[in-house]
Amino acid sequence: MNKEFEAFKKTLSPESLKAIYDETKIEVSESETEGTEAYSVAVASQMAVNLVEKYHAWLKENESK
Repeated sequence: MNKEFEAFKKTLSPESLKAIYDETKIEVSESETEGTEAYSVAVASQMAVNLVEKYHAWLKENESK
């Protein structure tokens, strides 16, 4: 893995991951019923999207450093 991604991973605390997860649950609960397979798949997919978005934002913030 590249150095930037490794540095980003170090910024992910249990609290920040929980915040991303909570945000994801809110987003998904608008379209899927909790407890269903569709909900689980949607949470996993949206969590991945949210993490990639956080990574891209982090890259943008740190590109000049």
